[in-house]
Amino acid sequence: MLLFAIMSQFGTIFVDRIKYMQEEVKAVLKEQGFSATKTRLAVLDVILRSQPASISQIISSLPNVDRATVYRTIDLFVDLNIAKKVSTGFKYRIELSDSFQEHHHHLTCLRCGNVIDVQTPEIEFAIDQTSKTNGFRPIRHDLEISGYCANCS
Repeated sequence: MLLFAIMSQFGTIFVDRIKYMQEEVKAVLKEQGFSATKTRLAVLDVILRSQPASISQIISSLPNVDRATVYRTIDLFVDLNIAKKVSTGFKYRIELSDSFQEHHHHLTCLRCGNVIDVQTPEIEFAIDQTSKTNGFRPIRHDLEISGYCANCS
């Protein structure tokens, strides 16, 4: 019974987060002169529920949406800094930009394609120190580590 209550509470938190993010994205779209169409919100919903999401995941989750529309929507989200493309080898996945979530890095399994989000304060500190030492003002950085997960090693 307690486990159900905890799971139920986390489910509510997850749903509330999705609703909050949808409202934030609607505000950005409106601010930039774009409509929050059903299709744009559907693409956003897939990204929110499975980020970082591959293009094929997004397209297969939306069978009634044209492939070209999905690509245009993703491009719009990237242009408006709602989402970003995360390189995974020769392909990429889509996730919310750092404006909508805490900055993090990724570990990508070359065999199964699993992507693990990692937050690494030590790396952030090293990047800050390296930048200061060299008189450099970084705007953004990405760290993607490719290898093999525990299941595929």
